[in-house]
Amino acid sequence: MKPTALHGLRGYALAWLAGMLCACASAPSQYIVERLDPVTGSTAGVLAAPVQLVTTRNRGSGRDPFAALAPFEIDRMGNREMFLWIAAPQDNGVPASVRVLCNDQPLAVTPAHLNMQQHGLTRAPYARSAPWNGEWYFDLPSEALQCLASAHHVSVIAQLADGSQDEFTADATQLQGVAAFAMRYAQP
Repeated sequence: MKPTALHGLRGYALAWLAGMLCACASAPSQYIVERLDPVTGSTAGVLAAPVQLVTTRNRGSGRDPFAALAPFEIDRMGNREMFLWIAAPQDNGVPASVRVLCNDQPLAVTPAHLNMQQHGLTRAPYARSAPWNGEWYFDLPSEALQCLASAHHVSVIAQLADGSQDEFTADATQLQGVAAFAMRYAQP
């Protein structure tokens, strides 16, 4: 091989290696989308796809086996607020309450009566995956976001009026987007 050819191969190899390192460093951003509201100018930081949770027991034929959860941040000219969105099926009846467990412990979140327009958004941060899903919003403190981001598993429990409950879970592999979200948005 001529020295110039060897030099060209080294340069190519170094360029390839640098590109791969940059791709690895930016991987978490694939999970996060920032949406600018064209009417209000507010920005919503959301997951590209909500976390899908699966039922822990057979709910019967014709019953939806999935729920979803996802954090989001609303930024109104530097005023930032963090929330947790949950969607769960109401095909067994409307839940009287919904709660979240992080590694089998209750997640410290409080229900948020969220008016999107008052918070600077003209549409909800996430779309329901099915028309029979109900939606719930919770205030999301940094500690709760960190718990979700590092959790081995997360559960959403919908308590029905008749005393029964539906439980949906996700494990750490499904929570990678939440970990990326926490790295970007968690307040110190």
